[in-house]
Amino acid sequence: PASASPDFRFPQFHSFPPSFTRQPVPATRAKQTTLWTALIRDYCRHHRIFWLDLAAAAASPLFHNVAIHRRLADRDIQFFAGAMVDNGDAQWDASMKRVLVFWRRPAEWGEAIYSWVEDTGRNGTVMTVYEIRLGEHAKSRDFYNLDLDLTMLALQALELHGKAALFDGKASDSLGVKFL
Repeated sequence: PASASPDFRFPQFHSFPPSFTRQPVPATRAKQTTLWTALIRDYCRHHRIFWLDLAAAAASPLFHNVAIHRRLADRDIQFFAGAMVDNGDAQWDASMKRVLVFWRRPAEWGEAIYSWVEDTGRNGTVMTVYEIRLGEHAKSRDFYNLDLDLTMLALQALELHGKAALFDGKASDSLGVKFL
C-alpha cells in the first residue's frame, strides 16, 4: 500500500496504545471495530487503494504506528477486514489475503458512471469497460482508473437496476456495456 502522506491525518485513537490490541469486552470491541473499519476505509480512500493486501499493509503506517511502538497483530488485521466484509464495506479475494475495499460501494460507483452517461448523452450507446475506466473522455471523473473488479461490480449493479446491459468480450476490459 501507499505510504502515509503528510496530508493524511490519523484519528486520535491511532495514537492510543490499547487501540492496537483487540479488546476482550464486547461493547469496547464493537466500538474499536467501528473505529478501525472507518480508518481503513478513509486511509484507502485517501490513497486511492482498492485492493488492500493484508500482509503488506501490516507494515504500513495504517497498522503500524512507529511513534508509539505499536503494530496491530495479523489476526486483528484479519478480524477488522472480516468485519468490513460482514458490513458490506469490502470483499475478500479468493485467498482471503486481500480485500477489495469499498470506500464507495459498487452501486455508488455505478451511479457515478451512469450520471456521466446521462450528462454526456451516452444513453443507448455501447462502450467497452476499458473506455469507461481509462478512456480520454472519462479522465476528469472520479471513476477514471477505477479498479477493474470494482468497475465490474458497479456495472453489474447498474444492470441489476435496468440501467445497463453487459455483453461478453474476450477479456473483462473489452466487455461491452450498453447504457439504457
